Amino acid sequence: SIRQTAKAIDDEFRSLAFAREAFPMLIDWGVEDFSTTVHSLGCNYLSALGREMGCWAISEYPVRVPKAGAAHSVRPDVAWWAKQSGELALLGEFERFVPRMPVKLADKARNLLQAHFALGEQPRILLLVGWALAGTEIGSLDEVRAVVQNGFRPPNAPAVPALGNESVFILAIAVFGDVQGKRRLLRVQL
Repeated sequence: SIRQTAKAIDDEFRSLAFAREAFPMLIDWGVEDFSTTVHSLGCNYLSALGREMGCWAISEYPVRVPKAGAAHSVRPDVAWWAKQSGELALLGEFERFVPRMPVKLADKARNLLQAHFALGEQPRILLLVGWALAGTEIGSLDEVRAVVQNGFRPPNAPAVPALGNESVFILAIAVFGDVQGKRRLLRVQL
């Protein structure tokens, strides 16, 4: 069920057991913060986690979103499908947190919500993982949560309602340390 999967994600983020086992470059070795290395590694981790949890999972999944006069696509970083039903169980984003720009995470929340409704409303998890260096002032993420709790009206497109009670929104911050110029995942804050 969606709630069981959300609990399993929560457990993984608290322990990082799978990350330690399957992604030593994320936890132990570290990676250079160059181009999209951290982003790529985060997306691969979240996709592999979906497979570890018994789902089919891929990264970079385009979703057609309606817009006045046409359509455009939103491309969540990761998508998981339930094997038994073939239903889309999770849409996720892994995004660098930029201090004083929480709008970036709010925009990712909007993309996830738009994709969720464009695919047909059904119970699923919307997962948004921001990542930042230890010591970064995260501040309030209320604006991000408000997008999912209240919905929003995009320009030139139909209004997007709030996430229904059958679905789950997980907002987390992956905290990285800087060890000799390499990024290593220290913890995930929920």
